[in-house]
Amino acid sequence: MKRRRTFPVVLAAFVLAVLGLALPSGPAAAAPTWTLRWAPDPAAVGLGGFETVEDDRADSHPGGAPHIKVAGDAYRFDMHMVDRDTSTDRQRQEVTGNRTSPSEYLQWRLGETWRVTYSMYIPSSLMATTSFTHIMQTKQPGTGTSPITVTSLRRVNGVQTIEHKVIEGDVLVGRTNLEPLQNKWIDIEYEIRIGDGTDGSVRWVVKSGGTTVVDATKTGVDTFLADRVRPKWGIYRSLGDTSGSLRDTYLLLRDLRAYQLTAGTPGTEALLSQGRPASASSTEAAGYEPGKAVDGQTGTRWASAEGVDPQWLRVDLGAPVALSRVRLDWEAAYATAYRIQGSTDGTTWTDLASVTAGDGGTDEVTVNGTARYVRVYGTRRATAYGYSLWEFKVYGTGAA
Repeated sequence: MKRRRTFPVVLAAFVLAVLGLALPSGPAAAAPTWTLRWAPDPAAVGLGGFETVEDDRADSHPGGAPHIKVAGDAYRFDMHMVDRDTSTDRQRQEVTGNRTSPSEYLQWRLGETWRVTYSMYIPSSLMATTSFTHIMQTKQPGTGTSPITVTSLRRVNGVQTIEHKVIEGDVLVGRTNLEPLQNKWIDIEYEIRIGDGTDGSVRWVVKSGGTTVVDATKTGVDTFLADRVRPKWGIYRSLGDTSGSLRDTYLLLRDLRAYQLTAGTPGTEALLSQGRPASASSTEAAGYEPGKAVDGQTGTRWASAEGVDPQWLRVDLGAPVALSRVRLDWEAAYATAYRIQGSTDGTTWTDLASVTAGDGGTDEVTVNGTARYVRVYGTRRATAYGYSLWEFKVYGTGAA
């Protein structure tokens, strides 16, 4: 069951003005906006900035551990000739994903657009090979899944190059000579629109000393397999090289950032809440944490303590954004009365919409205003249990 409820705009404007919030107005509210979602500080979070760490997962070289570590303000990936992956014809030292807290990480979903930027140091000992040497990938999580896109060091007609490809269709996005980029810090900007079939696009930018070396885009490509897309960094290479290029080596990364496109062309609506940090007034039990309602999975849910009113679930969007609607997918323990509230500081809240005759199922609630934090505030339960949401989705059209 789907219902669309609206909060009177005139009243909304008055309440928001009193509390220091604002209604979106004009093209500025819907201008293209990239919202920073992830920026791990190696000194502060260490390897906790990643969803998973694949450090010698076959335990082939314990004397070289750790192969992945913090080195000053950078992450360092060491690769030795004796290292072996679980498949012994290759080597792998990689990190995956974008962890934002001990219990939360970003999830790149179908239809979303993401941009990652970082600086990279490739020493001359990390050479291009005649077989695969990947230093960045996007993949569907799971054992044995194929890459979606890859940045590789590849020998082409005997020349060392760095390239980026979309795997489906073997689409070359861009390529340039590697050797002029070695033994110095270079800057990478990578953008991916996650689309199935021909709905995806990729942009790959390489800069050296402030000069753009590559700025290449491919549209109409397949950038989705299933579930979600997850980035990976490190060294993943085959031992089948025939050029004699394999060496003990390393790779350095620093200033990693991940941005989500939260507003595109004027009027474009985007899902803002998925994978964002969430909190709640209570949790019924382990397995029903707040993050379960913003993970994009319809089989997981948040549930509050039973028999207690009021209860709330909130999500931090990371920055003030112009809001458009909220979708609530209720479990059997739904609210018959609740409010959608917004806040710029997580302390002072204003009502954006109010529902007094909820009947469960799926609610589509229209909201207007600008807020960083959005919460559903339940005041009356339909059952003797608590409040429970399969998904809590907040949509918007631009930044404040």
